Amino acid sequence: MIERPIAMVAATAADGGVQPALAHALAEELVGLTSLLADLAYDLAGNPDTLRCHMQSLQDIDRITQTQLAIADVLRSSEPVETCLDAVTLDDLAGRLRRSIAAAGARSSGP
Repeated sequence: MIERPIAMVAATAADGGVQPALAHALAEELVGLTSLLADLAYDLAGNPDTLRCHMQSLQDIDRITQTQLAIADVLRSSEPVETCLDAVTLDDLAGRLRRSIAAAGARSSGP
């Protein structure tokens, strides 16, 4: 689940959140992994039999790569959390992130 990294990004460095340099480095790692996955999907889709038999899985790889790039954008941003989430174009991801952040806030304010 994506909950902890996003909740940590929402914190300031003084609160023990992820330092901006680390957030940028993590974003670059995600972009690199995205490139590897996209290359894999391209190679697999080049075989008509594989494409026919595994279309849904190849579409899932595309969804994963889009999600990774969106997360990288959030990690790189210095904007307020809500502004970052408003910029996430994958509605399901934005919703999951908002729910995770709300849950993390509820846990931290606890009894």
